[in-house]
Amino acid sequence: MKRRAIFALAASLTLAACGQGARDNGNLVLNRGNGAEPNSLDPAYAQTQVETNIVQDLMVGLITPFGDGSTTPGAATSWYASPDGMIWTFHLRDFNWSDGQPVTADDFIYAWRRVLDPKSAVDYASILYIFKNAAAVNAGTMPPEDLGVRALDDKTIQITLEHPAPYLEELLTHVTALPVPRHVVEAKGKAWSRPGAYVSDGPYTLKEWLPDDHITLVKNPNFYDAAHVAIAQVNYYPTSDNAAALKRFRAL
Repeated sequence: MKRRAIFALAASLTLAACGQGARDNGNLVLNRGNGAEPNSLDPAYAQTQVETNIVQDLMVGLITPFGDGSTTPGAATSWYASPDGMIWTFHLRDFNWSDGQPVTADDFIYAWRRVLDPKSAVDYASILYIFKNAAAVNAGTMPPEDLGVRALDDKTIQITLEHPAPYLEELLTHVTALPVPRHVVEAKGKAWSRPGAYVSDGPYTLKEWLPDDHITLVKNPNFYDAAHVAIAQVNYYPTSDNAAALKRFRAL
């Protein structure tokens, strides 16, 4: 059991100051083992923890998971539910995507409709079935416009549910509920989530993706809390071979 725990630690946690060390030109660098090679960094198609680890460093949803498993404000600074628990209203903070364009309520609504569009064939679309009419939209029997979400203005989102859901805050931390930059996705199509095109609203941006070697994220200067992001760069290494990961960890 102890040996298995060591393998898990080496494979899934930090590869601690490997290679050039924990600093690059004075900036903190985190080198992290991350299981297998991810298939996609598009929030809609992130299916495994390997992908979620990276995407949640790139994107911030309305509510974000905290280190102890609780939730904390993300893109939304405040929210409240109607007395019957059926309608939730979220107020967005004033901040920008990594390309300088403002993050708006429409980016979230566009992302959710995109997830539920049957043409998207998103595996985890059912995560959003708590939204009113979501299952019917996903089945193609209702148009996306009938989904129970709407923008009251650029910074206010209203979500109507199928039934009261006290767990909505936790559900909205799931990668499927993350926003996407509508202006980029519509312009680039599927290529939007590749290096050179990726636009994020979280603490990091996508700098490089060398398949089966590494993925590099760098600090996003447009992130609303960039002043408190201490690590300037994160390198993710595929470490599906636990034995090799342990050897690399021990060699540091």
